[in-house]
Amino acid sequence: MKFTPTGQYAPGSPYSGGGLSGAGFGIDIDPYGDGWVGNFGFAAPPPGCPEDQQPPRNSVSKFRPDGTALSPATGFTAGEIVDPQATVSDADGNIWIANCGDGSVTIYPDGNPFLAKNVSGIGLTESFGIAFNPAGDAFVTGIGSNNVAHLAPDGTPYAGSPIEGVFDSPMGIVADSSGYLWIANSGLVDLPCPTVGELGTRGGSVALLDPDGNIVGDHAFTGGGLTIPWGIAVDGDDNVWVGDFAGERISQLCGLKTSTCPPGKTTGDPISPDGTGYLFDGLVRITGVAIDQAGNVWAANNWKEVPLQTNPGGYQIVAYVGLAAPVDVPEPIARPASELPSAPAPTPVAASPTFTG
Repeated sequence: MKFTPTGQYAPGSPYSGGGLSGAGFGIDIDPYGDGWVGNFGFAAPPPGCPEDQQPPRNSVSKFRPDGTALSPATGFTAGEIVDPQATVSDADGNIWIANCGDGSVTIYPDGNPFLAKNVSGIGLTESFGIAFNPAGDAFVTGIGSNNVAHLAPDGTPYAGSPIEGVFDSPMGIVADSSGYLWIANSGLVDLPCPTVGELGTRGGSVALLDPDGNIVGDHAFTGGGLTIPWGIAVDGDDNVWVGDFAGERISQLCGLKTSTCPPGKTTGDPISPDGTGYLFDGLVRITGVAIDQAGNVWAANNWKEVPLQTNPGGYQIVAYVGLAAPVDVPEPIARPASELPSAPAPTPVAASPTFTG
């Protein structure tokens, strides 16, 4: 779906095709303005849902800004994609995909699926969120392994990766303007991926890494109404906004620019009320949260508790109008000559001089 700044459907939205199959947490816009979506499939793993009844969950889809599908009917499947969640473009247009099913990461260099690279053995179980520091390093959260992988731009893990310590079923991750990484510790969320790690136990919080992957402080931050954080974003003042899945609310924490926080608040301190966060009766269990150029805070209603059903999906998005500091969003750059990258040309092979076939 694509919405205008005032919340109406953009022309032609909602869009279909391109291999869409149960879009999950993974959705992003690349530097050319094209949209990428991870096809998580959304089905319980076997034996609850037999393997032959599973929806496709091994691809990503790509769309032009007008909703035209650029991916085939099966989506892009190269790179051993399995249960994709975060599907994120870095500043150079490389597409990174967190494979929740096996803890690996798939990279499409320059957005080209024909050059796909799968990075496995990085110490994650149920990889989920991805964010980047200014050097182009990727940080990937592992829900089931309670850690964060630190990868070079080519996907190579750094010494000391994965990072262990203050993580508890980490989900969303976001970089602020200085490259510091803020991580939403859900505390107990377990997704229907085939592999299941040890669930968290400490409750919801937010952890902080510096751009080199060092843990900031000796504990994760709590308060502000946090219960089960999921999505996370930073505003134009680098203050932190968290979508709360259980509490059905938005929470706000003071970021690194403490001069923009209320008097007496320092980095990690809650700004929203501790007991309630920013409540609104129109919210249900929310996942993604984002901030636009006008400072509106958008939340994705994901899951209704009442009436309790097997899969009571939410049907709305919610905007808190002008609550945050506006963010700068770069204009799309000129599209490459080719709308869709092509397969690399085959390597020529010299024939024997006596070959006559």
